[in-house]
Amino acid sequence: MKKITLLLAFTLGFFSYAQFDWSTSPLESGWVEYAGANGEGSAQSWTYYAGELPFMYITWEASSGLESCEDWLVSPLVEITTTTSQLDFSVEDQFTDNYGSALSIQVSTTDQTSGFTEITSFTEVDISPSATLSADLSAYEGSSIYIAFVWINNNGDRLYLYDLGLSNKYASAPSPATTPNPADGATVDLTNDTDMNNDGSITAADQHYVFTWSPGITGDAPTAYDYYFGTDSSTLSLISETTANDGYILYGLSTETTYFWQVVPKNAGGSADAANTPVWSFTTSSNVLSFNDNQLNSIVVSPNPVKDVVTINNLSGLDSVEVFNQLGQLVLKSNADLLNDNRLDLSTLNPGMYMLKIKAENKSKTVKIIKE
Repeated sequence: MKKITLLLAFTLGFFSYAQFDWSTSPLESGWVEYAGANGEGSAQSWTYYAGELPFMYITWEASSGLESCEDWLVSPLVEITTTTSQLDFSVEDQFTDNYGSALSIQVSTTDQTSGFTEITSFTEVDISPSATLSADLSAYEGSSIYIAFVWINNNGDRLYLYDLGLSNKYASAPSPATTPNPADGATVDLTNDTDMNNDGSITAADQHYVFTWSPGITGDAPTAYDYYFGTDSSTLSLISETTANDGYILYGLSTETTYFWQVVPKNAGGSADAANTPVWSFTTSSNVLSFNDNQLNSIVVSPNPVKDVVTINNLSGLDSVEVFNQLGQLVLKSNADLLNDNRLDLSTLNPGMYMLKIKAENKSKTVKIIKE
């Protein structure tokens, strides 16, 4: 699965593209799975895993005859337009040996069990050990279709499938990101106000910073960003491959240290020009922002879980509230003068887990909430 090295990112869970939200099992939201028409492939089933990075997986089958086993995973009906005519997804197989398995991508305009046509296929060589792949759906623009992922094997490999989305295959590559926060060359204070790594205590390992930036002004809009980070500008590590927004939280940062970072916008048209994509730097100070115990205890966010509106109680001097999704992406920000009696409207957000970063009197606190 995705490898996060060097530091830890705020990824309590995973949201895929809006068309394919796997924050809960897709088999409970219109997807179906079944064995192929030859009857082989009934011993194993596509299974949902709801961990830090939710995915579907299928285990190898052993055919009773000479035919290959087929395990089908089929989407609900999806509308294809000129801006959603490319299927993007990530895969990984468990073993590096080539067992001759294949992944077939098929489309039907009829229903979830018949009328399928293969549009492309991938061998284990294409997949192993992991890959981000795409399939051209432009022939179906203006139509609604069912998309099937068919794992074909005979005593083959285990396949993991995640990060599905539809993108604009005609897009032009975006330009580099702008207006970084922290600003290039800045000295910043880290924040240490919540148990970011969920170990039951707040320690130096939870020190974090909220990074933000703006999309460039030319090219088509980014659908994702590659986020690089490190202490050496010449050897930055890829921290995230799918930060499809303009904000990110990293924790595990050290004080009095110079870091370098880079965000590379990308879409179906490609990535921003590497030669013109800046590498920014910042230095952390010796100061770490945190609440004292009384201030921590005074903040209550309710209700939690919430359907629409949360209230931030017992707080004076509120400056702003920022909301981050499970990828650490900034999805909502409200200044104090936009709040109504410390009430924050979350009705536009999808169900899931979020982090509220509450800023008041030059201090901040981060609270986890569940949006129903």
